[in-house]
Amino acid sequence: MNRVLYFLTIIFVPVIFSWWLFIPMALLSVYLIKLPFEIVVVGFLLDFLYYFGDGFFAKHLLTLFSLILIILALFLNKKVHWQKTI
Repeated sequence: MNRVLYFLTIIFVPVIFSWWLFIPMALLSVYLIKLPFEIVVVGFLLDFLYYFGDGFFAKHLLTLFSLILIILALFLNKKVHWQKTI
């Protein structure tokens, strides 16, 4: 249940306040959940909402950030022993 509430929070807080809040919330999500694949969906949705430019990387900035974050979490999953809290 906590994971669903955090998923809804990570969608609505950047929509209400600003896009840059997605970055610290995604980092916090990786720390708390360990492998939160739902941040890719949120990054994809926020890319449609905010305009960053016309290039491929600019159009999909938040999606690429969340994918890189998940890849780093997968790589560090074997190296770092952290506790899953949510």
